[in-house]
Parts: sequence; C-alpha cells; structure tokens
Amino acid sequence: MSGIKAIQERASSTASERSNSGGLRKEMWLRDGDQAFIISVATGDDDDPFLDEYWMHTFRDENTYKSVISGPDGPLGVVPSDSKPQHRFAFWTYVTEVFHPERKIDSWEAITGPSGKTVYKEVVNDFRILPLTFGRGNYIWNQLVDVYNDWGHLGKGVVRVRRTGAGLDTTYTITATTKEDEIPEARYNTIGDLQSVKDYMMETYSESSTPSAEAATGIPETAKALASDDDDEELPF
Repeated sequence: MSGIKAIQERASSTASERSNSGGLRKEMWLRDGDQAFIISVATGDDDDPFLDEYWMHTFRDENTYKSVISGPDGPLGVVPSDSKPQHRFAFWTYVTEVFHPERKIDSWEAITGPSGKTVYKEVVNDFRILPLTFGRGNYIWNQLVDVYNDWGHLGKGVVRVRRTGAGLDTTYTITATTKEDEIPEARYNTIGDLQSVKDYMMETYSESSTPSAEAATGIPETAKALASDDDDEELPF
C-alpha cells in the first residue's frame, strides 16, 4: 500500500530495525546548490500510485553507476555480493523551474538577487519523478510529511526542493512556498497517462520485469543494516 500514512508506518519500522541492527528516464536529479520548484502530482493519500517507496542497489560498474531495484527476495538483477540496498521513495511532480549555481546550458537565464548572488534559471514545465532517500533518521521523508500535514494534500501548492553538498555531506530541504503556480490545464488533463511510480521503477531498474515481480516495500530478505541512509561514497545523485 502507498500513501503518506502507509509509507510513514513502514519508514518508522525500518528506522527502528536499522537502529537495533546496527525508455526515457523521467527522474529529476539535483546537484549541489540546485533549487527546484515543483507541484506534486502525488496527493499523499492512501493508495496513491504517484508516490511509493522501494529498495535500490546502486553500485559502480566500471566507469559509471548502475542501479537495480530489489524485490522481496532480493535484487531483480545482478549486483555485487556486497551491495546493500537503500530505502528510497519517489513521487511524480510537475517541475516549473530549477535554479542552478552555475550555467551549464546557454539558454538558462541569469538572475541576480538582492545579495548580489547570481543563479541560473532553467524553465522545465514538465512532469518528472523526484527520487530521494529517506535520509538519516528519515529527515528527508519527514519534511514531505510535514508539507502533507500542513496542507492536507501534497499538490495544494508549490514546494521548493533544495540540495546542498555532495556525497556524505549531502542534505535536502523540502519546504512549502507561497508561490501560486499551477499545472496548466492541458498538462493536468494528461496526468492519467503517467505510469505509477512502482511500474516506472520496475520497468527502468529491473533486469527482468515480469507480471509476478514486485518491488520491495518491506525490508528485503537480502537487505543489510546501514549505519545511516547516506551513500557509502559520492554517487551522482
């Protein structure tokens, strides 16, 4: 079962157990200093197909990184024997714009704030899945829960997601804003065409997706205890 309530219960249980035991991809990946303004497609209510949790193996494969989703009985693909799946969640959003600390594409608009700091505005205006770890002590997840509790609905307004740092020093902040952007009606009417988060992750990150294969929501049998939800080394997200 998905939704804020169901995932919150399992996240609390997962944190407790850890403490005791010592296609075209549609994701949005933020870098150090990036700020994204989003409107959640997910409501956060029970059985919401646009918000879900899963366990993911991410490991270095030669000169790149590879991710394989885990099922109840272990990874749905080949992973190193010492790979540890990480508890994650993801939700569909409508991204209006992202502000970057550096200009990497010429079309990004330079904007200088009152303090004199310049950032570069990327206009997105498209649907994206935002994947995140739960964070140490579920601190990232709890920020999303706070927005849900304050608004009663994740899609009530515009949320800012900000990443600071890299590797083990990475932090995320998720905050409600007073911005009044809305999903354009023409795009809003296509929400029903979006895959569920579960189906997207299974299709993208399992090497053999079959109707009987399911992403793990509870702790997989092969999961190993992690000291925290931080990555062991600097990953590209």
